[in-house]
Amino acid sequence: MAQYNCKEDFLEAIQVQIRCKKARCFIIEEMEQHIEDQKDAYMNDCDDDKTAMSKACEQMGDPVAIGKQLDRIHRPRMEWSILLAVLVLCSLGILAQISLGNMIKNVNLPNSVNIEKHILFMALGFLLMLVAYFLEYSFIGKYSKILCLLFWIGFVFYAPLNNIVNDSFRYIYPYGLLFIPIYGGILYAYRDKGYTGLIKCLMISIFSFMIELKFVVQCSVYLGILFSSLIMLSIAVIKNWFGTSRKIAMAVTWGWLPISYGLLTLLNINIFNTYQIVRLKETIKALLQIGLYNHDYQINRAINIISHAKLFGGSNLFNEKYIPGFNTEYLLTYIIGKWGLVAGILIIVLFIALIGRMIYLAYHLKNSLGMFVGLGCSLVYALQGSIYILSNLGVQFVAQINLPFVSYGGSSLLINFSVLGLMLSIFRNTNIVKEERYTGVFTLRINRAK
Repeated sequence: MAQYNCKEDFLEAIQVQIRCKKARCFIIEEMEQHIEDQKDAYMNDCDDDKTAMSKACEQMGDPVAIGKQLDRIHRPRMEWSILLAVLVLCSLGILAQISLGNMIKNVNLPNSVNIEKHILFMALGFLLMLVAYFLEYSFIGKYSKILCLLFWIGFVFYAPLNNIVNDSFRYIYPYGLLFIPIYGGILYAYRDKGYTGLIKCLMISIFSFMIELKFVVQCSVYLGILFSSLIMLSIAVIKNWFGTSRKIAMAVTWGWLPISYGLLTLLNINIFNTYQIVRLKETIKALLQIGLYNHDYQINRAINIISHAKLFGGSNLFNEKYIPGFNTEYLLTYIIGKWGLVAGILIIVLFIALIGRMIYLAYHLKNSLGMFVGLGCSLVYALQGSIYILSNLGVQFVAQINLPFVSYGGSSLLINFSVLGLMLSIFRNTNIVKEERYTGVFTLRINRAK
């Protein structure tokens, strides 16, 4: 092994072995610190500066071998298990859409399936995924407050472009789901801010809920987004991010819910429109009954199809129990009715395994920002999947939404692929992005024109 009396030469020999430029800086910084610490130890043993540096470099080992080992560790990587699971779900969705289109033609029903458009949006979504994948996710930590503000503004401007159903906008909910990963950056931005940071995070969550309450028609979606953000806030409290008493912080995080409900009831103030109140009552009734709520036309038909399905093979009532949302909200019901219970169970198990894998990987990330943004991305799919599966199985959870990567739906596919790209970017940069503290303040200065 060559002798290195100069620290710079030793570090240069390590650096040339590391191919990832993003990882080089913090790796060399850490190695330099190790060398300096070892050098100080030798100087305390009465060695001169040059001798101490030579011994410190020699004690570190072969820089070429060290560099190669660090290169294997600190390099971009693709989380293939998640990508392959998504591609399987996409393929199953395409096959189901093709089968559904053929069935509609055979029974002379209005054709609501456009397989070419479905594949087109899937391809566009895949391109968005690649763009998000090659972005460095740390921008969410740096600009989380600006992103949140842009999200709110975008909601107001994007909503009128959607179809209005029962005084709300039917297809805006996929856009609303973007708040959950952004909220991970918000939590990171207010880290170590004490009770002030906790209250600000809570108020941002409540304010976003109020905006989505105004525009999103599916109550289980906007309630799910609210509870998802509160769960993330609770995890931050458990990890002592704010430096507060955990008991008091948890009481603040969840205690406002019964207090707000009591005040609104006492003052007879309704924050929901008439349709939302009806749907909320139906949800509460169904949950309290812990059973199937069968007064809804589509849900009642879904229950009949599933209850008559075989393990392998279609339901006897399948053709006469056609549901208008087979290609979107009830595609899982169609699959069970067409191919049997086993086919539906396999898709449910695959989707649950995918979400479980996402949550597991995100929760075990060493980078705090990556962990919370990754958890936010995971909750985007967990929220949609749980609502979709429950509604398809006949449980009145009051929402007809799309199953990510499987159901037909342009905006849903684009949003879900974008979130997937963001999550894959987090895993890609796990070992090459150093955790930083973002303390910069965004200010807007307006000067009077002279």
